[in-house]
Amino acid sequence: MERLNATTWLTSDLDFWSDEVVSNPYPHYKTLRDAGPAVWLSRHSAWAITRHASVREALLNGEVFSSARGCMMNEATNRAMEGVMLCSDDPGHRQLRRVFARPLMPAALAPLKARLQRLAEQRVDILLQRKQFDAVADLAHLLPLTVVTELVGLSDEGKANMLSWAAGIFNAFGPDTHQRTLSGIAIMQQAFVYLQGLTRESLDPNGWGAALFGAADRGEVSTESAKAMLMDYLAPSLDTTINATSGAIWLFARHFEQWQKLKEDPCLIPQAIDEVLRLESPIRAFSRFITRDYVLDGIEMPANSWALMLYGCANRDERRYVDPETFDIERNARDHVAFGYGTHLCAGMHLARLEMSVLLETLARRIDRFRVIDASRGLNNTLWGFSRLEIAAEAA
Repeated sequence: MERLNATTWLTSDLDFWSDEVVSNPYPHYKTLRDAGPAVWLSRHSAWAITRHASVREALLNGEVFSSARGCMMNEATNRAMEGVMLCSDDPGHRQLRRVFARPLMPAALAPLKARLQRLAEQRVDILLQRKQFDAVADLAHLLPLTVVTELVGLSDEGKANMLSWAAGIFNAFGPDTHQRTLSGIAIMQQAFVYLQGLTRESLDPNGWGAALFGAADRGEVSTESAKAMLMDYLAPSLDTTINATSGAIWLFARHFEQWQKLKEDPCLIPQAIDEVLRLESPIRAFSRFITRDYVLDGIEMPANSWALMLYGCANRDERRYVDPETFDIERNARDHVAFGYGTHLCAGMHLARLEMSVLLETLARRIDRFRVIDASRGLNNTLWGFSRLEIAAEAA
């Protein structure tokens, strides 16, 4: 770490997208946090916004930290994502979000709970007979891949490829100097060819995708925006919930006393979900474009720079959370930034919470304890989570 100017900034030559950092980010996050609220990453010509308070301040100021130039670290992906809700600013973003979020509000999702509960009960029956399972493929995939793919209403091709497309798209968010990014861009292009070729007739008329075209008919959004917003349903609705769910199983398997607390008091489930998201934040970072000179917590940040919002780093900030490495489901972690903050607060967070709540409620009734047999982290430029999590479970 080298000081560039005694009164302005620090710089680091950390490669944020290297295998070393992607596979074990937390020591590097602490080094960056300790260096300052914003650190210049010289390899990437971008700022790393590191601390809880500084990330929230930046996310709350969409006028300065803009999404409209893209939230990715390469020009090809930023251009491809033009018109996607993630890459827009208010007031346009507000209009897109109003249409996009209609089926994702709590009242709209309420009728879905009974079906989610039936699916969860059926799957836990099967897993308890086996006693050992992969918590990623056998459990965390269940509700997003079974239900969300149906709700979006894509064709069979879309349903079959959603998961691989979503992971590839998130890899495409990195700098194009990395092979993972280039591979991701190729996968992203496949997804866009599919989405651009979609017609109203190819969608389930009762699905979320068809509802976007209906909004276009009413003049609420353009047809181009309706197709672009299908990407907002395609990518964020799967991996983030999958990773958070498997992360919860991993944490509870390693902290039996916390699982006992949850079993004894299921009312702790909402707090437990927040604590899981804080410790196992599914998104590593999104970028923003700085539109004018700005001073962030004493750091002078010039206009026309890129800044990375380090969500997982901020969520373990010692300045905000006591003993931040400790998993404590009684902690009040509602102000975590795993769902973002401000204008771009995750539109699908109510669905994610519902899916996780149903699974945890079911597991708390049916399973006495978990034990980790083996685990592997996935390597993704943007996502943090397990690719495999072998679990042994004991029935209650």
